[in-house]
Parts: sequence; C-alpha cells; structure tokens
Amino acid sequence: MTTLLSFYWILLLLGPPDRFQEETKELHVIYVSSISWHTGIVIPGYALPDSLWHEGHNYSKAPYLEIGWGDEDFFTHPGFNLWYAFKAVFWPTSSALHINPIHWKLEDFYFKTDVVKIELNDDQLYQLCLFLVGEFKLDENKKIIPVADGFYKDSYFYKGSSSYYFPNNSNVWVAKALKRAGFPIRPIWQQTTGSVLRKVAEFGELVMEGE
Repeated sequence: MTTLLSFYWILLLLGPPDRFQEETKELHVIYVSSISWHTGIVIPGYALPDSLWHEGHNYSKAPYLEIGWGDEDFFTHPGFNLWYAFKAVFWPTSSALHINPIHWKLEDFYFKTDVVKIELNDDQLYQLCLFLVGEFKLDENKKIIPVADGFYKDSYFYKGSSSYYFPNNSNVWVAKALKRAGFPIRPIWQQTTGSVLRKVAEFGELVMEGE
C-alpha cells in the first residue's frame, strides 16, 4: 500500500493522467452519510496526502475521515443564524470544510443515520482526491488553514477554496465529488440529503439506515 500511495502522489504532483498505467485489483471503500440536512463523504485516512497536514492537524492515522462542506459562517457557528443563512443563499460566500476523524467502526460511530457504501478503483480514488485537495485553501506552505473547532472532540473546520451559493450547496458539493470520481450523478439535481443518498444507493450499497 505504501508503494502504491507514493506512486499515487508522485502522479498528483506531475498532473492528472487519463488512467493509471497499472491498477491494483484492490478496491477502495468510501461512504456517503447524512449529517443533519447535509451529506458528508467518508474516505480512508490514507487517501489524502500527508503534505496537507501540519502539527496538531494531522489526520493521516485515522481509519476514516468524514468530510463536509458548506458556507464558512453558517457552517462553523452552532445553532441557526438567520443572517448567515440569508447571505449564504443570496450571494457567493466563503466556504469551509469540516474534517472529522473516525477511529471506530462506522456502525459504532453513526446512529440513526443513512450510510451508503461505495467501492472505487485506483483511478476513481485518484480523481476523487484531486477534487477534495482542490477544495482546500492552502497556506504558503501548501497546508490546510484552520478556521474553527469542529462539531466533535477531534474535528476541525478548514478554509475552502470554492464559493458557497445557491444552488451550489453542501449536497451538490458531495455529488460533484462523486461525479469527479466517475459515478453517474447530476449534481445540480441533488439539492437535499435524501436525493443524494437515494441516487448514490443506485450504484452503492445502503449499509445503515436512519429511523
């Protein structure tokens, strides 16, 4: 796995190829989960490059990373703020990504949550991670930029590179990530958590279901 990932990130630095010259037979597993009215994408901790992390914000050892995206002000502040919601809908705003490391089995972490499992080959994971890395705004050292404490003990918010605006919401963002990985999904139609999960279940497997 170490050799494969080293090769993978060398290719990332050189630029995206049409396809890996050689693909392993191993499939990579990701998940799409519901997070309130948001959807999140759950990837293996090894998928993102170590170069993104810095001291105190290193997630390379986590088995899984749950990543969500949204308007920076609305997403990072607890509770409902009418002004943040209003401006997020009516004009482009800065975005933030929430990274939550998951150190347990997913069935032990999620509760009353819909979770869909998807299998990816090397090229699909490569394309997905190109999208995710590109969504982080990086500092002069090419590392992620912390914004605020996250929802959970070890989670955190980081500055995003793209703008949040209607109808480009968090659910559409997850759909864009999956489309980049080559899955048959039309992001603009995936405005709600339910629509994303129903569509993803067509090419994935519903492994947990909320009540």
